[in-house]
Amino acid sequence: MLFSMYRVLVLILMAATIAPLQAKSDPVLQGSLETVYSQWRRSMIRKDYQAWKRTTAYARQIETRNVVISKREKFPAAVFALPMKPPAIAGLRALSVRAKGPTATAVYYGKVNFEVGGQAPSHSLLVLRYLKEGAQWKFYRMAVMSQLPGEVIGSIRANRLDFLQEPEFQPIGRGPKIQQPCPQPDYVTDLHIISLGFDTEVTINGISEHATSDHFGTQLVIGGLKKGKNTIKIKSKRLRNAESGEKNLKVTVHVKTGRRNDPAVKVFEFKPDPDKGPFTFTGDIVANPAKIGRLAR
Repeated sequence: MLFSMYRVLVLILMAATIAPLQAKSDPVLQGSLETVYSQWRRSMIRKDYQAWKRTTAYARQIETRNVVISKREKFPAAVFALPMKPPAIAGLRALSVRAKGPTATAVYYGKVNFEVGGQAPSHSLLVLRYLKEGAQWKFYRMAVMSQLPGEVIGSIRANRLDFLQEPEFQPIGRGPKIQQPCPQPDYVTDLHIISLGFDTEVTINGISEHATSDHFGTQLVIGGLKKGKNTIKIKSKRLRNAESGEKNLKVTVHVKTGRRNDPAVKVFEFKPDPDKGPFTFTGDIVANPAKIGRLAR
């Protein structure tokens, strides 16, 4: 995420030195998408599950359900338990609204307010993504970029919008892979990946799929772990021109215990010699109840 965000900001800054380009938008499409978003936003504020289902893309419904179940929380109640409200787009400036195949993207600029208290940043980019199911557009995802540099704000005000041609702001033209519904796990589980200088893919129990390239971070394991044996597959290859300038590869899996003084137990580690590779590993993760203790509640 960090490297990706840095890349986006660099591209925006570079665009500020290029001749101005007006972003093209379809006003009919914009109206349709804004109606969908407003209905989806209303469903979240009113905690209306049936309205949420009608306005949310099926892929997003499954992804959301799997995250909730993997945390051993109640679905759909947890969907509406967030302390923030989806931001209103009234008052924001629409920079670009485009569709490609069954996907569409709308980019807005201004004060994106989640109403969590305090003053919302005055200069942010809001990226809304949609999927088309049959003849109907439905809401899929959003992303926010805040604390934009002054050069970026100036380029937007001057309509130098070349950066909107970058993939981060464009519809990709194909729908996402639909996740399979996961079972409730015995253990809530996190996957930690350090993949600096490497392109790494990890699959756990054939359900939870993760991909990290020249980056590091922690991700929730979809479906968590069950008691006893669980499967893990790792594929990793070296990158020739890595942005990070480092070479480090480590994959660990931690189970949350619910204990205040010992909140997580490491149940798996893969740490090969980074000077070698590519790497392919298939093995087991053993979740031992005696070692892990009680579940997080």
